[in-house]
Amino acid sequence: MARIEVRFNDVVLKEVPLDKPSITIGRSGKNDIVLDNMAVSRKHARIYREGPRFIVEDLKSLNGTFVNSKKVSEWILSDNDQVLIGKHALLFIEEDVQSTGEAVRKGQDIAEQTLVLETKKQRELLARVPQATAERKSGEIRGGVTIISGGSGQEDIELTRRLTVAGKGDHADIKLKGLFLGRTVFLISQRPSGFYISGSSGRTTTRVNGIPIQDQQELKDGDVITAGRTKMQFYLES
Repeated sequence: MARIEVRFNDVVLKEVPLDKPSITIGRSGKNDIVLDNMAVSRKHARIYREGPRFIVEDLKSLNGTFVNSKKVSEWILSDNDQVLIGKHALLFIEEDVQSTGEAVRKGQDIAEQTLVLETKKQRELLARVPQATAERKSGEIRGGVTIISGGSGQEDIELTRRLTVAGKGDHADIKLKGLFLGRTVFLISQRPSGFYISGSSGRTTTRVNGIPIQDQQELKDGDVITAGRTKMQFYLES
């Protein structure tokens, strides 16, 4: 079972099993994990389960939530990820992932019932096998999106095109769900400097980390994109 180790100054204070659909973290005694620190908001963050994944979400805290020193609004947790809240470190441990072997590098879990293997791990393993279709120019930036919820049968989509289309149309590379969605909802373009997202005209608002996109903006590793009922996380491959 997945669990959280609550640490302060490298000392383990307690372990909390993730045996509920959602647990809250904060300074208030009403939380599942109480952190007695004035830098922590009364209701600071939560960790919830979405299918086989565990996701940490910042609850609009004053000082923010960090995963592996990166400030996040939402983040799909991987084994041994460290969530920093105030002066406390919350280590995410997923024992099923550990049982597959420490040789597998950590990434995003796509396991269902028969095999526990993380999406990023899977990409890293497959990357070791020469494939002509995966060849790219040296130094070219690689990225993709992992569907968190509301997908249409897609789990992990590598952004291999110069222009990736998201929408409800048959032409869409990323299939979206939701009312009032157009054939094309947003576009992700790849440039030498990185990946950029832009919205399409229409009634649907595309959000990045909860903020509606304006014109065109660069995507950062870990950004959460929401359109209609579909939520996904953008990643950059190292």
